[in-house]
Amino acid sequence: MRLRPFTTADLPFACAQIAREGWRVPGSLLAALLDHDPAGSFIAEVDGAPAGMVTTTAFAHTAWLGNLIVAPAQRRAGRGRALAEHALAALAARGLATVRLEGDPLGIGIYRRLGFEDEFASPRFRRAPAPVAPPRAPAGRLHPTELAALLPLDETAFGDERPRLLRRLAADGTGYHVRAPDGYLLVQPTAGGVRLGPWVASSPAAAESLLRTALATVAGLEVEVAVPGANAAARALLLRAGFAETPSSLRMVRGPRVRAGRPDLVYALASGATG
Repeated sequence: MRLRPFTTADLPFACAQIAREGWRVPGSLLAALLDHDPAGSFIAEVDGAPAGMVTTTAFAHTAWLGNLIVAPAQRRAGRGRALAEHALAALAARGLATVRLEGDPLGIGIYRRLGFEDEFASPRFRRAPAPVAPPRAPAGRLHPTELAALLPLDETAFGDERPRLLRRLAADGTGYHVRAPDGYLLVQPTAGGVRLGPWVASSPAAAESLLRTALATVAGLEVEVAVPGANAAARALLLRAGFAETPSSLRMVRGPRVRAGRPDLVYALASGATG
């Protein structure tokens, strides 16, 4: 096995693995990760062919690990652990000792053996296609250049600085905001519909305004959301809006528990790979 950097030429392989796992991660998000952190993701090759992948996203003080997938025929040979250890070593070499992730049930054991510890569950929600609903207290469209006024709130909520990633996601998707600095929500297209997130709000009222505006624009599409379990208001809001709860992932951390942010202000993650 050989470990090498993940490049844009690997996107077809990566998208195929993600689709096989049933994850609705758009290729545009993977491209955004490579653009944000070109040296942060890796491919495992066996006999010259891609056999597995992992991504990392480095922020100012912490990092995230995600998309750890090994092709079925190559499993049970230590390739997933080798990919994760390689990615963690690369982050450590950059001075990033605190790494977080969202672990799916099948991967939790691997992550614990790598030194990750549990923080909290992150419930996921899904809403079937619904007719247009008029927004209540409509939010405004968010232009990427308007993000600057929202960055202090985002850093407080997320726990780290991520302006470059947010600008890229805002450019790829559709964004909404309430009066700065009360919150914003991005809508990302997926293969099966749309995903809400990142979604940060200073109050439940601001979060509801953003949600109603976003839902009014995605009629006829399935909508997915992943929420930090520490935000009880997000769960209540989504259930009222007709979402059904689906199995959770598990927020885990390795290294010093710094920059944890304010999960009660985070109503949706950008993705399981980036927080």
